[in-house]
Amino acid sequence: MRIQLTTHLEQDGQTEDHAFDEPGQLIRMDETTYLRYEEIDPETTAKTPVTLKIQKDGGIILTRGQGQMRLQLHFYLDQETDAVYSTPYGQIPILTRTTRVKVETQDQPVAGKIDVDYQLFTGQEQLGKYQLRLIFQQ
Repeated sequence: MRIQLTTHLEQDGQTEDHAFDEPGQLIRMDETTYLRYEEIDPETTAKTPVTLKIQKDGGIILTRGQGQMRLQLHFYLDQETDAVYSTPYGQIPILTRTTRVKVETQDQPVAGKIDVDYQLFTGQEQLGKYQLRLIFQQ
């Protein structure tokens, strides 16, 4: 399975765009779908595990990293959710405000598209605005 991911970030008046094209894995358990892949940093070649859990109720849970560097974000349309970013220096409280969630999937062949727009805050400070676009196909 191929995972094509593009992200757009607006932070402190600057923008960044990233694109990943990685092999991935799709697992279905009951009415929940899991997409797993590793993001490879083009500069350091460090690998970061990423899991997207697509839930029956339309929500998406993104887990990025492992061990001391781990972040789990919950995306539910027009909702705010709390999270904790675990770092080697301690835990940072994060608030996620989701403004767009769209999931399209098909079974034969297995493929789909996920769009998520969200904002991250710590305390009253906005960390950034993000757009995630993911396409998966066998």
